[in-house]
Amino acid sequence: MSGPNLFDRRSLVIAALTAGAGLAVGPAALAQVKKTVAKEASGGPAPGAGRKFFTTKEFAILDEISEMIIPADGVSGGARATKVPEFLDQSIGESIDPAWRQSWRDDLAEIDRLSIDMFGRPFVKASYEQRTRLLGSISSNETPSVAGEYAFGTIKWSVANVFYRTRVGIHDDLRYQGNVAQAEFAGTDVGSR
Repeated sequence: MSGPNLFDRRSLVIAALTAGAGLAVGPAALAQVKKTVAKEASGGPAPGAGRKFFTTKEFAILDEISEMIIPADGVSGGARATKVPEFLDQSIGESIDPAWRQSWRDDLAEIDRLSIDMFGRPFVKASYEQRTRLLGSISSNETPSVAGEYAFGTIKWSVANVFYRTRVGIHDDLRYQGNVAQAEFAGTDVGSR
């Protein structure tokens, strides 16, 4: 392989760090640095085909939850149509924060675990009614107190944040018309009491 694609950005950084560590600390420390860098670079299980971070199973869970949070309807396409799961996969895959990356794995695993505990089957194999019941039970408390509620809160916020930054979310769903001049200031009713 030759040309500009010989190394990606991560490979160049790892090579530079490894070379610098070898010059500064010697062969024994260099071996340890290489192990640490390799472990950090792997970040967990291998991503599914075409994915940057999530495994095939994790992505399927995220895809289903995303579409249940913001489903397609007569007004606009949903989270799946706007590729919210793909965007999250890419942004989390590009993150250098291992704790944040792991929290996503833990949150999706928690949703799957709850589904198995409640219905005897993984989230994506549960019926739509069962998935709705599970999400209803972990979304009812706006101040999370158990792991499933924390997991759902994180996923819900992220899905909505990405969706409402898309053309579909802004223009189709919210029906934003753009900045429009107002003939007069409508004011507020504050102070008129």
